[in-house]
Amino acid sequence: MKNTLSILLIFLSISAFSQEKKESPLSDKISYNIYGFMRCESYYDSYKGVNASMDNYYLFPLYKGLDASGDQINQQGDVNSTAMATRIGLIMKGPEVLNAKTSATIETDFSGISSAYAGELRLRKAFIKMDWKNSSLLFGQNWHPFYNGHSKFYPKVGGLNTGSPFNPFNRSPQIDFNYRYGKLSASATALYENQYCSKGFYSGSGYSDNMAKRNAVIPEMVLGLNYNSEKITAGIAGQFNVIKPIDITDKNYSTDELNTSFATMAFLGYNSGKLYILAKGMIGENISNMTIIGGYGVKNYNENTGEMTYTNYTSYSTFFNVVYGGKIQFGLFAGISGNMGTGDALYKFNNYTGTLPVTEKNFCTLGLMPNMKNVYRISPHVTYKNKNINFIAEYEMTAANYGTGNFNFEDGLYDDTVKAINHRLALTVMFLF
Repeated sequence: MKNTLSILLIFLSISAFSQEKKESPLSDKISYNIYGFMRCESYYDSYKGVNASMDNYYLFPLYKGLDASGDQINQQGDVNSTAMATRIGLIMKGPEVLNAKTSATIETDFSGISSAYAGELRLRKAFIKMDWKNSSLLFGQNWHPFYNGHSKFYPKVGGLNTGSPFNPFNRSPQIDFNYRYGKLSASATALYENQYCSKGFYSGSGYSDNMAKRNAVIPEMVLGLNYNSEKITAGIAGQFNVIKPIDITDKNYSTDELNTSFATMAFLGYNSGKLYILAKGMIGENISNMTIIGGYGVKNYNENTGEMTYTNYTSYSTFFNVVYGGKIQFGLFAGISGNMGTGDALYKFNNYTGTLPVTEKNFCTLGLMPNMKNVYRISPHVTYKNKNINFIAEYEMTAANYGTGNFNFEDGLYDDTVKAINHRLALTVMFLF
């Protein structure tokens, strides 16, 4: 609570300070702008799911098996009302440095980093940017390039999940260089991990969530190419990533084995004022750090030293988003994401019991629901806008097919699936400033 009040006081102090005459020559060249919104929402879910912020950020229904009467355990209703998605940001514009316009942005909200810490401040953005005539350089935490392709096009929906787990959702510390030539722009980005992390086989004290990426040393690399006109934006990007799933084996041997992965993304957006359209698709290996289902598993295991090699699950994701209107807007989001299996056969550990469902306890796979075959969503919404107030009503149907039956170690998939479906009704009121 003290940290929350301190940060709010800092924002308010800067806002008040910016209205006063400044005596420092440097301060005279810095301008401030505070932005954000108050967001109050109430929502009903018919199926408990994988979520953050007390289900405010809902991904998909979580299948946990059947009860004694044969009903799905998590198929239970849940209602909540929160204001924790309230957001505040500060943009500071400074003097020219090295012939570049300089600026800095910091943004936070009260959603917390997980449901266990819901209601606490978290860091969303914190970056410094230098802008030249045809290029820019950014240092700090910002959206992953796969989120919006260095454009203003991202899913416009009512929910806080912003199209996850179909649109890549990730904010990461990064260094990003962007070069513009007419309507074309090219970008190169080097990223590490903070809140959205690749999983590793680390446990115990002294290990942070991003240890698999930190120990790999090599940054995640993304190259992108965008086309921007008055109404149309299109882009493609490719990603290369390396993680180190473990540094000390269960036999107490040091290991330097890395797991590498690749991904690609393409999108097309159209915005004519009243009509907004966005279509996007991606395919990649071990992209769970972008909140896409899948991950990786153990391919080989040395019984003497505990050393392992790895194989990735390949996942795909695609969605279509359309919004039309002015003061009253109607929108529709439809997406599907699927797990295509591993590139190589998984290692069958000696302690595998043959019981189902197969979990990390009896063979080694990590990621975001690697046991899920696919997940899809249909979500219409309507928004009424009146000056700085928005009223949003949304229905969201998300269905997930979880693997069941016999497990195939050759591709990491199951012979059959069981479906879990969530129906969400949400009402949101926003005050924008």
